[in-house]
Amino acid sequence: MIEKTDWHFSREKLAEVVLRALQTGLAEVVTVAAASRMGKTEFLEQDLRAHAEKMGWQVHSFCCGGVATRVLMRRLEEALSEVASQQKWLEHPFAGWTGAASKPQRGLAQRMVHSWSQRWAEQKTALFLLDDADRLLQLVEGETRLRELLRAFAGAARHAKLVLSCTLPGRNQGLPLLLQQQSTVFNLPDIGDAFARHLVGQYQQLTANQYGDGRVLLELASPYHGITWGQVDDGMVLDAFNRLQRIPYYLRALVQYLVLNPDCPPEQALQLQLAHLQRHSVATLVWEEMSRLDRLLLMQVAKGVNRFYGVRVRAWLAEKIGVADVSTSQVQSSLKKLVRNRVLIQEAQGGYQMIDPHLAAAISAREDVE
Repeated sequence: MIEKTDWHFSREKLAEVVLRALQTGLAEVVTVAAASRMGKTEFLEQDLRAHAEKMGWQVHSFCCGGVATRVLMRRLEEALSEVASQQKWLEHPFAGWTGAASKPQRGLAQRMVHSWSQRWAEQKTALFLLDDADRLLQLVEGETRLRELLRAFAGAARHAKLVLSCTLPGRNQGLPLLLQQQSTVFNLPDIGDAFARHLVGQYQQLTANQYGDGRVLLELASPYHGITWGQVDDGMVLDAFNRLQRIPYYLRALVQYLVLNPDCPPEQALQLQLAHLQRHSVATLVWEEMSRLDRLLLMQVAKGVNRFYGVRVRAWLAEKIGVADVSTSQVQSSLKKLVRNRVLIQEAQGGYQMIDPHLAAAISAREDVE
């Protein structure tokens, strides 16, 4: 009998810590914080959700990450409205959060969640997972709306629980002050080497020659016949994990590719994933649509340069762009735009740093801005 393959690496013990903090009242609202692309969404949806449902909680979720900024708040309101539509007795308290409302009323979230929690007193405990909540802070009045939502859930913490997730902006930068002040922060740790070993186990399970009495005949027909399995072991996968910047998605993709392509040398498969990592990182910026000045500044920040206003540096920028001059105000405007779009963050000393370290590695490896 073929065993079921489980590519997900469970972190249920960590999920139990978060949910117990909410259940016991140790925390009213929890923010799960992690570096970019380090598995926080999977942790919310695969681990927190699963464990909460085992506890008998009713779980709803919304991810801000895949929604365009201009419609983000409306989509969130629609998500809350959908919760109400599933629970008919919640339609009235959620009514003001639907997209039909012309302008959200101040204090509405608090009244809504208070009524919600009262109704849930006789129902299951409710858990709302709000992924990439820091994106709300990019909106006009986004901080005000998020603050209201945090206070509302904190006031109704006995019956309605809220878990947010947020991307850590940089190695020397913390979370937005609002989330630090009004929620308990849980820093999601590195997934660990056990994740790599788990994938090796799944690989071995899928490629093992367990054919019973007809083993010899089936081996001859197998695409895995004659392959030297020693190429894919703990050491090889752990090394690949580190070279892939310990991003779970790419290591999982690598092992799956090797299962489907047994004649592909592991190093060749790894190079393919490294190329995907760099391409995906740069693609998130819509690189082709950026100005040449933006690209040049990003490449310099990625390489550790932090002085942009001097005459020599601006002359170099002008030469690269192909113009007579690049002014201080042009450089300043470009850097401010990159900060506003959450590509860069300005440090206390005045320098700049890329928010996503993986993106920084991908951009620094580029040889030109074309």
